[in-house]
Amino acid sequence: MIETIEKDKIIYFRKNLSNCVNVSKKVYTNKQLIISNFSTKKQIGFITYGKASIIKTDINGNTTIMRELKEDDIFSNLFFQHSEDEIYIISNNETEVIFIDYYNILKNCNKGCPFHNNLVVTLFDLLIKDNRKQNEKIELLSQKTVRDKIIYFLKQRMNKDKVFKVTTSYKAIAEYIVVDRSNLMRELNKLEKEGTIEKNKNTIIIKK
Repeated sequence: MIETIEKDKIIYFRKNLSNCVNVSKKVYTNKQLIISNFSTKKQIGFITYGKASIIKTDINGNTTIMRELKEDDIFSNLFFQHSEDEIYIISNNETEVIFIDYYNILKNCNKGCPFHNNLVVTLFDLLIKDNRKQNEKIELLSQKTVRDKIIYFLKQRMNKDKVFKVTTSYKAIAEYIVVDRSNLMRELNKLEKEGTIEKNKNTIIIKK
C-alpha cells in the first residue's frame, strides 16, 4: 500500500512538474558530475532515466558510496551543503535529470494553477523521504563491525517475512556498506553457520 502511494506521488509529480515551474533537463554520460555540495546554486534533481551515485570524500581522501540513485529518485544538494566533506553525485551510465531551482519552487505560481501547492507538498514529502534514506546510510556506516553493518543492512531491507531479496551483486552490496567483498562473504558465511541467517541463491532469510 505504501509503495502504491509513493508511486502515485511520483506519477503526479512528473505529470504536473513542468506545468507551473521552470525546469531544465540535462543528459549525462557515464561518470559525469551531476551536482555537489560545493555548487553555489541550490537545486532539486529528479532522475527520469539512468542511474547515479551519491559519493562522499572526506578530508583524508576516503571515498564512500552514500546511496545509489535510479529512475524516479529525487535528490538535492540542500541537505549536504554544510558538510565539511565533499559530497557529489555522478552518473553511472547515460542519465537524464530534470532540475528545479529551489527558490523557484517556493515562489507563487504566476499561472495560478490549482495544483501548485499540492506539487510543492509532494516535492518536499519526497525530499524528506530522500533525506531519511541518507540518514539511514549514515547510521549504517556508524556500525562498528562488518557483522553489525551486514545485520543492519539486511534488517532495513527485509520484507515482513524477514526475507531479503538479493537483486544486485554481492560486490555492489559490499561497496554500499563499505567493506571488502571477501569480508562480506566471510561474515555472511559465519552468520549462516551460527543460524542467524539462511543464505540461498537469490534470498537471505533473517532468522534471529
